[in-house]
Amino acid sequence: MASNLQFRPSGRGCSDRQASRRLTAYCFRALDDRERDLFEAHLLDCDFCWAEARRLAESVRALREDKELLQSFSPVEVGSMFGYSPRLTWPFSGHARHVAAASTLYGLLYGVALLIEVAYAFNLYGSTALRLLPLVFLWIAGTTAAGLYLCVRRIARGLGNGITVCTVVPVLAAVILFVALLFFLPAHPITKAEFQTYSAQAAFLKWIAYGVPSAVFFLALPFQFIVRLQKELSADLHTYVLAILTGDKRAAPPRGSLFVRPWALWVILLAALAFSITASAHLLDALKPGQFSDLFVLLVQLRWALYLAFGIECLIWYGHMINELRRECVIVQELVHRTGTSL
Repeated sequence: MASNLQFRPSGRGCSDRQASRRLTAYCFRALDDRERDLFEAHLLDCDFCWAEARRLAESVRALREDKELLQSFSPVEVGSMFGYSPRLTWPFSGHARHVAAASTLYGLLYGVALLIEVAYAFNLYGSTALRLLPLVFLWIAGTTAAGLYLCVRRIARGLGNGITVCTVVPVLAAVILFVALLFFLPAHPITKAEFQTYSAQAAFLKWIAYGVPSAVFFLALPFQFIVRLQKELSADLHTYVLAILTGDKRAAPPRGSLFVRPWALWVILLAALAFSITASAHLLDALKPGQFSDLFVLLVQLRWALYLAFGIECLIWYGHMINELRRECVIVQELVHRTGTSL
């Protein structure tokens, strides 16, 4: 029967947080009449919640009908039916699609940054830049994914918290790339404006100083924190994890992890984007007309779009995973409460 109790969370989500929190209570018949009516009305409009409710309700019903089966499960085994904790040993702890998407967008940001720095003299440097573009993309995307993979391996094997690996790797990768590009990027200004602009080398270094912290805050730290919580859940620490995720001040994050609230990261993302647009607007207003000035403007706008897409992808995944881990904890606690067992 255990094979019939598999619950695999979907990669999509529901935008209504209140409805998402009510899903577990609905399947356990713990809502009052008014809340149940509201949630069932929501189910008619939300395909995601409808599918999740059907899958979860089937497993809950099977557990209700077979008390001996329920008593035979440990909290970790229950969590494996409903959540992400058993995925700790999967490639990237079950987050491969997120890693692929985020690493791709981050790699593209560096590729576009390279083109921006030589755009004004594209007739001189464009062909070489286009040949270097795939190498730059593959280096940044590949090292980013590798850093996250090593982070997972260290956490899963109990060799550390993984935070050093996933934060240092983007820094080292960017430094190595910059040193390599010194042989290509000119040491004099390429972009022409009414004021003195940076050399191509300095301008690319400026982008690194802007891009690396974004990778750390939006990708590395949230990823490490989620995987670290999966490790705690695999050790039956559902009450502890739920206390962290619900804001209990007595529950500190695992040693070596930083719990940055999603709303705080959204504020940082919007502030960083606003600063970038404001600073770039000053440059765009002062640009001197040239053969490739339109190309330069287009690439700058493309970098804005990629940066926003990178941040949104990371933060939507982060918020979704916090909700999924919270839901797993609630389900386990509800089953433990109803059967009289303990965590």
